[in-house]
Amino acid sequence: DKTEWGDSVGWIYGSVTKDVVTDYRMHNRGWRSIYCITKRDAFLGTAPINLTDRLHQVLRWATGSIEIFFSRNNAHFASSRMKFLQRLAHLNFYVYPFTSIFLIVYYFLPALSLFSGHFIIQNLNVAFLTYLLVITLTLTMLSLLEVKWSGIGLEEWWRNEQFWLIGGISAHLAAVLQGLLKVVAGIKISFKLTSKSAAEDEEDIYADLYVVKWTSLFIPPLTIIVVNLIAVAVGFSKTIYSPIRQWNKLL
Repeated sequence: DKTEWGDSVGWIYGSVTKDVVTDYRMHNRGWRSIYCITKRDAFLGTAPINLTDRLHQVLRWATGSIEIFFSRNNAHFASSRMKFLQRLAHLNFYVYPFTSIFLIVYYFLPALSLFSGHFIIQNLNVAFLTYLLVITLTLTMLSLLEVKWSGIGLEEWWRNEQFWLIGGISAHLAAVLQGLLKVVAGIKISFKLTSKSAAEDEEDIYADLYVVKWTSLFIPPLTIIVVNLIAVAVGFSKTIYSPIRQWNKLL
């Protein structure tokens, strides 16, 4: 109240991801932000731990990112006061749901190879294997830095990676479709509030973790699993019943 922040920036409404829009407006007007880490945790929050509720939350966030991408709050239209790395960070937040399209293609490539009998790479030469090794080592180093920076264990990090893959082919893909429907066709999507984890005074605060609640977001991951399992069976069948069994080709 009665501060320069309140008069010039304030809190931006009208978006599912209003915190991101507020952040963009702040940097776009020349405000400088710092990352504050206190010795003792400054805030205690609640979050959904059930897979279904978590996917719905991610769907809401990803849809908000798509809306920002197609709005005037896109970093492409930022003023000269926003630095290059800030633009890059904001663009990364808007673009990430679109990676679901590439993930879907990537997940079906093994099945396509097994059904057709042709590997996606014609020749496994030294140049390709070197490139693959460099990319793999780079991603591994980034993961180790994430673990060290966040202070979490490897098991927690691995669970987060697993969820990212599940959400990437379900919630992110749905967000792209919903976002495009809203922007192109003007069809608004209504979101329900995400239910949070169980209260601390209950016997088992992680009871919600083991509850399986069906959602249509499970369809893409389950489809990918079934198609790839069928592809593996077809690949083995082709190899077993062929006149010349080429196990090395199957592998």
